[in-house]
Amino acid sequence: MGSKGSAIIVVLLVLLVVSVLGITLLNMDKVHLKILSTDKLYQAVYYFAEAGLTHQIEILCNHMESLYKDPKVISRQSFLAKLLETPITPPEFQDYLGQKVKINISCKFNNNVSGKDELILVSTCSIGNIKRSIKATIHVLWRDPKDPDFKLDNSCFYIAEWSEI
Repeated sequence: MGSKGSAIIVVLLVLLVVSVLGITLLNMDKVHLKILSTDKLYQAVYYFAEAGLTHQIEILCNHMESLYKDPKVISRQSFLAKLLETPITPPEFQDYLGQKVKINISCKFNNNVSGKDELILVSTCSIGNIKRSIKATIHVLWRDPKDPDFKLDNSCFYIAEWSEI
């Protein structure tokens, strides 16, 4: 009778250990899923910020092309002033995983660089409590459209640096 009673105790102890291991594994799986979900959101925020920045650069590029055709733009200063007046229009995105995607884009002229006209664009995206920013440094080269050798190409407007801040 004693060995039958001890067998039940051993079985119950083994069952307890297996149950504790099972619960621990389930909790670990839950934690890993949360980490994976947060990482996915973290990456998505980066891509949304990148999309906002790319969108604004395209708007600037198109506006620059129209400025070269504008007869009122006759100098580098007037060209840059009008280029800086380009409206900042962040794209609107659908909610991501049930959360609002917020994009903020800023553009400023960097006058700390000699010999170049440089624009600094920053796109910041936030979804929930995750926030990431990307910066693009753009070099703008004024060329007089009345010059016989004038050619609007990639050397007039190019991205010198692209980085996360």
